[in-house]
Amino acid sequence: ILAPADGVVILAADHPFTLEGNLLMIDHGAGLNTAFLHLSRIDVRVGQHVSRGQPVALSGMTGRATGPHLHWSLKWRDAKIDPLLVAGPMPRSE
Repeated sequence: ILAPADGVVILAADHPFTLEGNLLMIDHGAGLNTAFLHLSRIDVRVGQHVSRGQPVALSGMTGRATGPHLHWSLKWRDAKIDPLLVAGPMPRSE
């Protein structure tokens, strides 16, 4: 998983975090936050600055999940936004 934009890691829970499993949250500034859930591994730490495109984690199936996948959420202040609306087309990885 690559950081979608520059930001600061505000949560890196690398132990099962309730239903979400391993959880990573990045603050991108101006009220914009991203969260990545069900991760198999987190490669960054709280307080660490990340750059757009930097590897930050591996997807997985921790927490309440029936198979490996990425649960990616995007919030601007209190509003949930579909990440695909701002990300554009995404390449498939093998």
